[in-house]
Amino acid sequence: MLTHYSGYPAFDLLYDRGGHAIDANVEREASDYFLTGPGKDITDIILVSHGWNNDENDARTTLYNPFFGQFATTTPKFAQLKNRTFGVLAIFWPSKRFADADLIPGGTASFTGNEDALLSLQLDRLTEIFVGDPNAPTTIAQARTLIPKLESSPSAQNDFVALLLSLAPKSRYEIDEGLDAAFDAMSRQNGSDILARLGRPFAPVVADPGLQFGSGSAAGLAFGTGTASGWLGTAIGGIKNAASSLANLITYYTMKDRAGIVGRTGVAEFAQSLLDAIAKGDATRRVHLIGHSFGGRLVTSAVNSLRPETPVTTMVLLQAAYSHNGLSADYGGGKPGSFRAVVAERKAQSLLITHSKNDIAVGVAYPLASRAMNQTADALIGGPNDLFGGMGRNGAQHTAEARFDDLLPVGSTPGYPAFADGTWIRNLNGDGDSGKPRIGSHGDVAKPEITWAFGEHLTSS
Repeated sequence: MLTHYSGYPAFDLLYDRGGHAIDANVEREASDYFLTGPGKDITDIILVSHGWNNDENDARTTLYNPFFGQFATTTPKFAQLKNRTFGVLAIFWPSKRFADADLIPGGTASFTGNEDALLSLQLDRLTEIFVGDPNAPTTIAQARTLIPKLESSPSAQNDFVALLLSLAPKSRYEIDEGLDAAFDAMSRQNGSDILARLGRPFAPVVADPGLQFGSGSAAGLAFGTGTASGWLGTAIGGIKNAASSLANLITYYTMKDRAGIVGRTGVAEFAQSLLDAIAKGDATRRVHLIGHSFGGRLVTSAVNSLRPETPVTTMVLLQAAYSHNGLSADYGGGKPGSFRAVVAERKAQSLLITHSKNDIAVGVAYPLASRAMNQTADALIGGPNDLFGGMGRNGAQHTAEARFDDLLPVGSTPGYPAFADGTWIRNLNGDGDSGKPRIGSHGDVAKPEITWAFGEHLTSS
């Protein structure tokens, strides 16, 4: 059914966890609209995907409507775009909220000294994530009985970790250079050793000591206050805080896998059919893919599956949740990143990547996984020189085709530097240092500065 996001004609494309369209009629309706119907003259079609922490309503209200609202404000600033028109294909896939305290009404303070309650709530959320898995209810129920014993019983720790790890899916399609190695290593270790490592306090590389966790709600607490728990439990340490971090790693890993499946199957098939039809008709029309968070992994998986003779025009990764080595030709020992074909076969004509050290969610996830396998030195945690680092934290690393630029204010003159010397990927630094525009958190992406940067890329396409 035709809808609109900030005035742009749009269709909502819903996929299940296996990447199957929930209503294939909507895909056909969207194709007909843009290829032969009222939208056949629209010059630019944008496929966009939300990430974690989104249900359908959240995706609409916190990403799609605000982002395209900013886009509608910034695109008129470009004379080159005055004759361009835009349509939207909004992707919805079954992601789930993390159960870390940032997302719990009342905030982390509600769980200070009550880690059992937080862990129990996290197991409730795992039940939601693995609905349909016939073994999950029994597995999670067994893990729940172990919570009171975790502090004192290594045997309970071993069993708790083994139960949670058994829930994690076997990785399919492209691996993640940080997470898959960690989960493979954890499967061969004692759970008590894993929790001991996860329970050692550590501080990720962040912008400043007073940086707020979370999305700006009252639940966000300053790092180092001693009250953080859940995902960030390792800030203060302890076995049950470590168990909370493990539960969130399971969630993270599962969402990573699910996003890749949806991107590589349903979204890739739809995008390829759209590109094929455009190639047979008006080849001047453009297709762009935008993904936030795990949606960044979703759209990268989709583009990676496309035939190189039908590239997308632009791919935009907003605080993407996958390894910062994913696009690299060689990130050590001659190993290419799992998505290297996107670059090597130029499956996107240009690529824009936002990143920020203020993105705690991505900035903690990868070093936390490496901590679980005992591989990261504290001085390197989460930064660009860490083998285990996230795209949304550091941008594309070890990728010769990428240049690093600071996010600029809207209307900056001159604008972004032209690509040269074989570069065509722009890493946009949103740290906000020296008064520059700041991406303040993982979800802080519906910003005029970002849509203006996207507009600048559109002027050259």
